[in-house]
Amino acid sequence: MKTKTILQIAAGLSLATMAPLAYAEAEKPMATEEKAELTPGSLATSIRDGATYSILFKALHATGLDATLGGKDIYTVFAPTDEAFGKLPEGTLDKLMLPENQEKLRSLLLYHVIPGQVLSSSLTDSEVKTANGEKVDIDVDGKQVEVEDSKVVNADVMANNGVIHVVDKVIVPESLDGFAGLDAD
Repeated sequence: MKTKTILQIAAGLSLATMAPLAYAEAEKPMATEEKAELTPGSLATSIRDGATYSILFKALHATGLDATLGGKDIYTVFAPTDEAFGKLPEGTLDKLMLPENQEKLRSLLLYHVIPGQVLSSSLTDSEVKTANGEKVDIDVDGKQVEVEDSKVVNADVMANNGVIHVVDKVIVPESLDGFAGLDAD
């Protein structure tokens, strides 16, 4: 009987010492969405800090690709401006940003990314495999570079993990042709 009482007291003391800890945990504010650590000077921070890429960064963040482009791996990004996103059919961007369409948005964004760094001087008429697995047509005519039917309007924006080529139109992969009014020319 004495042993049982000692165990009950020990258990009670144990719970009593844990109560303040449990109460303190309950008092802490709940953690909000974790932010990815972006490397300063990376593609992601260049896009985030650029005046004309707010829609692109919002989309990258929604899919977690900001963390990918904010890391150490090297990429080439054909970055559509806010104006380029504005050329999408009405309602398309809103539909792509819905949580249930996250993979479609991710595929669209990855169609703008090529693994490795490719400066404009190295671009040639070719088909290049993008990070979403589909190929994109690159057409070089003198100093004018087109990716599908989108023109590169500013080339070789350097970041510490790659390069950005600014494009005037969102390019659409074949896999998304017809989704929410998208047209894969």
